[in-house]
Amino acid sequence: MSQQPFIIAEIIRVLPQAFLFLCLAGLPFPVRAQNPAKPEQSDEVIRVKTELVQTDVTVVDKRGRFVDGLKASQFELRVDARPQPLAFFEQVFTGSSAEEKQLAAARAAAKTPVNAADPKANASLNRGRLIFFFVDDVHLNGESLTRARAVLAHFVENKMSVGDRVAVVSTSGQIGFLQQLTDNKAVLREAIARLTYKFNPETIASGVRISEVDANLVASRGFNGLFAYLVEATMKEMQMQDPLGAIMIVKNRVRQINSQSKLAEIETLSRLRALIRSTGPLAGRKVVFFISDGFVMDTKRSSGLDIMQSVANEASRVGAVVYSLDTRAIFFGASADASSNEYPDFGPRTAGRSLAESKTPQEPLETLADETGGRSYLNSNRLDDAVSEALDESSAYYLLAWRPDTETQTAGKSRIDVVISGRPDLRVRMRRHFFETGAAPAVRPGKSAASSEDELRAALASLYPHRGVAVSLAAGYLNTIDKAPLLSIAMQVDTETLDFALSEGSPEGKQEAAIDVWGVAIDDRGSFSSFKQKLKIPRAASPSKAQRFVTWNQSVPLPPGLYQVRLAVRDSHTGHTGSAIEWIEIPRLIPDRISMSSVFLTEQVVESGDTSTVPEQSRAAVDHRFARTSALRFQTYVYNAPPNAGGVWISAQVFRGGQQVLAVAPARIPPSKDQWRIPYSSRITLKELSPGSYTLEVTAIDKASGISSSQRINFSVE
Repeated sequence: MSQQPFIIAEIIRVLPQAFLFLCLAGLPFPVRAQNPAKPEQSDEVIRVKTELVQTDVTVVDKRGRFVDGLKASQFELRVDARPQPLAFFEQVFTGSSAEEKQLAAARAAAKTPVNAADPKANASLNRGRLIFFFVDDVHLNGESLTRARAVLAHFVENKMSVGDRVAVVSTSGQIGFLQQLTDNKAVLREAIARLTYKFNPETIASGVRISEVDANLVASRGFNGLFAYLVEATMKEMQMQDPLGAIMIVKNRVRQINSQSKLAEIETLSRLRALIRSTGPLAGRKVVFFISDGFVMDTKRSSGLDIMQSVANEASRVGAVVYSLDTRAIFFGASADASSNEYPDFGPRTAGRSLAESKTPQEPLETLADETGGRSYLNSNRLDDAVSEALDESSAYYLLAWRPDTETQTAGKSRIDVVISGRPDLRVRMRRHFFETGAAPAVRPGKSAASSEDELRAALASLYPHRGVAVSLAAGYLNTIDKAPLLSIAMQVDTETLDFALSEGSPEGKQEAAIDVWGVAIDDRGSFSSFKQKLKIPRAASPSKAQRFVTWNQSVPLPPGLYQVRLAVRDSHTGHTGSAIEWIEIPRLIPDRISMSSVFLTEQVVESGDTSTVPEQSRAAVDHRFARTSALRFQTYVYNAPPNAGGVWISAQVFRGGQQVLAVAPARIPPSKDQWRIPYSSRITLKELSPGSYTLEVTAIDKASGISSSQRINFSVE
């Protein structure tokens, strides 16, 4: 059912469109499943478009820690200062397997009673958190950029959990191809490495320093004394005698700085809004870290306040919470900059300048966090702790829904407050806008239906996977006998999501499903390989629900590099589409140095729970999900094994939450005729593991040299 990979000319035509979806630099993205939100008219206004209004709230104690286990009876919801009964209540654990179902239940809360079940029962399985780091690189100076990189690297290496999906995005879009959600640390490391200096050059031009805040104070707030000081400082710096020339220089620089600052302000907020909007198809709460030195937001020069309002609306609509990180750390003012040799002024002309430099850029950071139910971390030298604290705080939330019962409420002109009865020590952190659960937009009249290839192309280029057909993808690499790197792609479709029809011309009336398959492997240079297939799946191929998965494979020869593998399938009978995305890094082999291929997983069903028997059947675990009653079989290849007396030893460990929970004893790999490429496999029974997410680490070590090579792969037990 497979065919050889090939480069096709047609895909070149798709490349610009694909990269428009692949790269957040091409924002904004359309979100078809949601209605566009209209800007609110004030902080206290909500728009009611359905019977119910719902919102997520976070309750913290005096130390900022989330308060667990509160009951619906403890929440007092007041609308226009009047008590309002809850139509729905539930504690939700961020990233849990139940989160999506709980949000769906809230949307149908008209028939759902207030829930009083044990909230911890919903957190048994970890689906993974959705975390976005929005790096405002056009508002970061050199030191701040270094600090931002350090914060990101620390999180990726030390705080990222199994199942987390993380994206690093920048205002300038310089990360390009790599700024997408992923659980692959190699992708995130490369994205962080691509962050470079993009600060407004005019504010650090040679001569007298005029900051963005200075330019705003002079142009919009009438600080004439500051203007006079800048003129005098310019005359002294440039040794000018004529003040008119210095006046023109300062005016031109102020105008230029304000103009560039306006563009940067609009670009930053628009990119942030587009990022948040693009997360609409993702279920559950999204945490967005806004990393910036801050900026000036001035209603006299731009529409930034309106855009920020729409950012809050979008965050409410998709369930995103923004936490702002001020990368300037502790601020001492311009006069504390030892590298600056400014013209001193101790009079009233520059009074308030240092305070404005400190506070004005922080105002948008505070507003973004307050409007979306998050927090702003300002004047802090411990941003690593701030990230951890924010993630702990947002690890769970309470989902509330209520029914408007007056014309004022229905018109969206109500004030909403939430307090915890009898607990004045607790603080409720809530967004100032609320979820809208309107119906999907109607199809525009007059537009012709998309062709089957257009639908397949749209699924392939989609920012997030389509779910009309349940498809899984696993990508790994190995080297052929002639030492050529090879990308190995395993694909799996759930036949329960396919439509089986009678085969044309079949006298026996056999049923079969037909799917179109399109896959690509793309690198950051825009080069990629592609394959197309058409598969026919007989009903007999999936005789029972337990055997409903159909798996097939594809091999693609590729040079070393970092690739994104995309797969799209389309049911020919229904037109439903599904897609999947995986990242894979193919390393360059170093001669005479031990290394390993990827780790490939297979699930084996153990007969009657007896682990000593030969497995009844096995399947490729493309989705990396295993039943506790099964065994996990893993296979890898060891390359460049030395022909010495010590030999190569291999071991395996299973980790959960950074703690080892299971181990395979080290064993020496038997000698092989081909020492360059030695296969190794083993298996692990899973009955002792509780449901959840795990990491398997396989390590091969050359005993003589002490050089080792390791590979990791995540899996889950159900």
